[in-house]
Amino acid sequence: MIGRASIYVLAVALIVCILPLVCAARDYYEVLGIGRRASEREIKSAYRKLARHMHPDKHPDKAEEFMEVTEAYQTLSDKELRSIYDRYGADAAKQRQAQKDNGHSGDPFDVFRQFFGGGAASDQTPKGPSKTYQADVSLSDLYMGRSFTMSHSRYVVCPACFGSGAHSSAHIHTCSQCQGSGSQVIRQQLMPGFVTNMQVTCPHCHGAGRTIAKVCSKCRGEKVLADTTEIEVEIEPGAKEGAEYVFEGMSDQSPDVDAGDVVVRVHSTPKTGDFRRVGHHLYYTILLSLRDALLGFDHFITHYDGHKVPVVRSSVTQPGYVMRIPEEGMPIPYDEREAAGGQEHGDLFVDFVVVLPELNDEQRRVIDQLWGVPSHTDL
Repeated sequence: MIGRASIYVLAVALIVCILPLVCAARDYYEVLGIGRRASEREIKSAYRKLARHMHPDKHPDKAEEFMEVTEAYQTLSDKELRSIYDRYGADAAKQRQAQKDNGHSGDPFDVFRQFFGGGAASDQTPKGPSKTYQADVSLSDLYMGRSFTMSHSRYVVCPACFGSGAHSSAHIHTCSQCQGSGSQVIRQQLMPGFVTNMQVTCPHCHGAGRTIAKVCSKCRGEKVLADTTEIEVEIEPGAKEGAEYVFEGMSDQSPDVDAGDVVVRVHSTPKTGDFRRVGHHLYYTILLSLRDALLGFDHFITHYDGHKVPVVRSSVTQPGYVMRIPEEGMPIPYDEREAAGGQEHGDLFVDFVVVLPELNDEQRRVIDQLWGVPSHTDL
C-alpha cells in the first residue's frame, strides 16, 4: 500500500512533469470560476473551495487541476501580477513572478499551507515603503459615508523588460570585474608596514553583479516607468477621525522589492454646521427665547441626511439644560457595536442657551407687576 508520504512525492513529481503543459492553461478567471472584475475576497473564496477538493494528498488524480488552480490564484491574488496578466497575458505574469521569486521555483503546496494555516514562507521578498495621503472630509461625510476617487502617481515595473532594464535577456551579462558578486576586495595601506583588505562595491556594475549591453528602449534602463492610477476610497458611515484605509501593493513598484501600500488617512473638521462630534455622540446648541424657556416649545432639528429630529418641551427650560436624544448621534461601525451595547448610533445631546430680550418701559412694568417686589437678598 502506498503511504501518504509516497503519494505526496509522486504528486510533486507529477506537477513538475506537467509544468510545461500548464503554460497553455485556460484563462485564470475561468479556472477559478470568477468574473474578470472579481474582488480579492471572491478570488480567495474561489481558491479555498477548489483547493480543498483537489489537494493531491487526498486526490492524486487531480494533481494537474490543483496546479492549475494554484497558479491562477497566485497570479490573481497579487495586485501587480494580476495587472500584468490582464494587460499582457500569462507569460508576462510568469516572468515577473520568476523575478520576484529570485529564481527559486515556487511550490504550489506552500500556497496551500499558507492559505489554510500551515505556516508562512521562510523567504519573503522585502516590501517597499508606503505612501500616506490625507483625505479632508466634513463631519457630514463621516455621518453619511462617502465614496470618492483620488489620483495616485507612482512608479510601475516596465512592462517591456519586466524590470530588468535590458533590451532582452541576451543583453544581460555577469560582471567581468566582480564575477557577479557585486563587490570587490581591495588592499589598502593604512601606514608603512600595515596593510588591510577592504570589501567595496564593485565600481563597474555598481553592486548589481551584472552589466547590461543594451538598455530597454521603453524605460531606458531605469527598470520602472512613471504611472498615474486612480484609487477608489469608500469611507464608511461613522468612521473615526484619523481612520486609515490601506490599499495593499499600490505604492511604487520595483523589480527588487514588493510594492508598498497606499494609506489614506481621514481628517475632518470636528464641527460642521451646528453639530459637534464627541466620539460616537453629537452635540447641538439651540438658542431659546425667554418665552420658549418659560412656556415650552416644539422645535425640530434637520439632521445631515435630511430627517427631522423633534425637540419638544412643555415645562420650564433652565439655562444650561441638556436634553439627551437616544440613537440620533453618529452611526457606529458594525465591529464596534458590541462594545457600544448593541447601539447602531450614538446619542444626540441638545444644550439650550436662553437669550434674554431687551425690554421697553411697558414690558418692564408688566413684569414688575407679575413678580412683585424685587428681592434684596444678600449673596
